Amino acid sequence: MTGKRVVISTMLAVLLSAAAAQANQFPYLDPAYVQEIYTGPLVGAPGAWTSGGNLLVKNGSNILEYSLTQNAVHQGTNIHGVIATHSISGLNATGYGITRGLDGYIYTTTGAGLQRFDPNNWAAPAQSLSGTVGGGGGYGITTLPDGRIAYVAGGGTNELYVYNPSTLTNTLIYTAPSLVDDIEAGPAGVIALAWQSNSGIIIVNSAGALINSFLTLHYPDGLAFGNGVTSTSLFSNNNDGTISQYVLGPGYTGTPVVTDIATGSGAYGDIAAVGPDCAFYVTQFENGGLNGSTPGIGTHWDNGVTNAEPSIIRIALANGECGFYSTTNEVPEPATLSLLALGGLALLRRRRQR
Repeated sequence: MTGKRVVISTMLAVLLSAAAAQANQFPYLDPAYVQEIYTGPLVGAPGAWTSGGNLLVKNGSNILEYSLTQNAVHQGTNIHGVIATHSISGLNATGYGITRGLDGYIYTTTGAGLQRFDPNNWAAPAQSLSGTVGGGGGYGITTLPDGRIAYVAGGGTNELYVYNPSTLTNTLIYTAPSLVDDIEAGPAGVIALAWQSNSGIIIVNSAGALINSFLTLHYPDGLAFGNGVTSTSLFSNNNDGTISQYVLGPGYTGTPVVTDIATGSGAYGDIAAVGPDCAFYVTQFENGGLNGSTPGIGTHWDNGVTNAEPSIIRIALANGECGFYSTTNEVPEPATLSLLALGGLALLRRRRQR
């Protein structure tokens, strides 16, 4: 019996040692969720995936494609490494926002306006979409449930436009008081805007009518709508290394009940996106202490090293259910199918100081 106790004690010590060696990017995470350092240190802003589920990010005029499975190790951390760097002819190097349209194209914001390219034909040149608007930082872009593309542009990066791939029209639907960073589409076409310059969030419908706006305790950046049991919630990846949940009333109205579901990373939380796996992919950068972030901190790697390298962290519900909403993990509405039939359509991110 004594021998068995020794063996069990030794095994327990090994497990505890391994657990202690594995760092968490967020020291505190609500037990309902799990976290994983998905990739790093070569990252950009998440927002699009291939039809096979491979993450795509924009890195200047190139598109980085990541493995669907863990295929590399960095700083003692199993990560999803880059499996291809796609050089897209004619792709404007400015801008960071990227989204997959329901027509199969990848759309991206640039300083010269919207562009799109075909992930099924990497050799085809990028198409510049006539009538669209550039300027500003080229950050937020999202796909609406009906297939239209919403994006933020203009000299102040505060103008919200909707581009219709079927009619080839571009419409200004809302002008925010000041700079908007990431945006995210929700059910019924509502759009959440990270009113980053004022530490607030704005919610409008797809026609630009204001639904709600409120100030936040943290500077919000990347956004996601909840799904299922959190369907009245909005989530934000914040500049100070936290993630907040805002529980709202019917139709996303009313004063939110706020809970921080993740805290303590210290890194600069930036643009985020919801993947086809219903997980929330949040970027973590070093940004010189801007907006409450900690200078010198980017990622807490599994080998215990904390450094300024960037990463993308995957946040998902621990029970495996679909916790975050995206048009890429929902069944298209009838209007979407009609749109597609009519349309016939098949970076390292530089440090931002505001």
